[in-house]
Amino acid sequence: MNISNPVFAVALTLLAFLAIRITFVFEGKRHPPMRFGTINGLRGYLALFVMLHHACMWFVLVQTGKWDVPRPNLYGPLGQASVLMFFMITSFLFYDKLLNARGRRFDWKAFFIGRFFRIAPLYYVVLIFVFLAVAHLSDWRIVDSLQAIFLAVAKWLLFTMPTAAPLNGHTDSWIIMAGVTWSLRYEWCFYLALPLISLAVGQRPGWLLLLVSVAALIIGWWIGLNSRFAAVFLGGILAAYLVRDPRFTRFCEKTVASVLVLLCLAAALQFDNLLQIAPCIALIAAFCVIAGGADMFGLFSLPTSHRLGELAYGIYLIHGIVLFAAINFVVGKDLAADMSVPVYWVFVAVLALVTLALSGMAYHYVEKPGIALGKRLGKHSK
Repeated sequence: MNISNPVFAVALTLLAFLAIRITFVFEGKRHPPMRFGTINGLRGYLALFVMLHHACMWFVLVQTGKWDVPRPNLYGPLGQASVLMFFMITSFLFYDKLLNARGRRFDWKAFFIGRFFRIAPLYYVVLIFVFLAVAHLSDWRIVDSLQAIFLAVAKWLLFTMPTAAPLNGHTDSWIIMAGVTWSLRYEWCFYLALPLISLAVGQRPGWLLLLVSVAALIIGWWIGLNSRFAAVFLGGILAAYLVRDPRFTRFCEKTVASVLVLLCLAAALQFDNLLQIAPCIALIAAFCVIAGGADMFGLFSLPTSHRLGELAYGIYLIHGIVLFAAINFVVGKDLAADMSVPVYWVFVAVLALVTLALSGMAYHYVEKPGIALGKRLGKHSK
């Protein structure tokens, strides 16, 4: 059986859904948010698909020594599509905030404080495990120079903004988190560019913030960020305008809109590189319709989907460490390489449940307190 069989994606998604449905880790059922509930319902599935994408890449790695996906393969474009939609969610939600702030001053200080305490706490907790994994792989010895180690740690603490630098001589230390930190560079670049973008909605953020925005774009170009991702972020901005049209949202609430989303996604997933014009347009179209209220035949409106959406950031950051630790420290690469495809996916299913449990704990003990602290500090900054 082929590692890329889509049956495994469906089976693991159902398993994750049932696990959340049964347990509702740490919290009881809650009513889904009234505004853009379909977006929150989407997020958790995107994070799961990224995990499936990297699980497939780990299978190839232990078999061939290459960090890649076999081609043709559903899981390659599925992972790409999930990250691109995460970028659209980011631009959609925060451009929507700018649109809502028309005619009044936008609180930039509270915004940046809130963003930092939303993203940084869990990221830094996960980094502790990355550093411990590198130390274990190094037999708790200092291999590289102290200067190189301090510089590498500084780059990781800056969300690998320049690059995911090798830690203590381990050139592939980025693989411990499955390389997901690359997307955080784009997220932060977008946040820092928002003051400049806000000019389009009549905001006047001040010269200092505008200089920061320009500097962020220059630095992004200097460190080699792909300018094609700008089109993806623009897709989220387009959705923020479309959802303000009642005719559009009425259409999106119809069953035919969910069918249209499936067709757009199916078309996009036929391509290996989703940053090409055709798949990118298809993904943007699908996202706009979901943002407008297409709930995929009710799936994105379920409380279970919203709960899974709350865990999305944790799943995204934690799954790489779970895969790395299980394959390297629990079963070993040799045993993983000897697994048949069905056995390997059963193994991944167990790891998916572990990831969900850890993400639940992370949300309860790290993310929620961080969000609350960011809100408090944002209010005090006024």
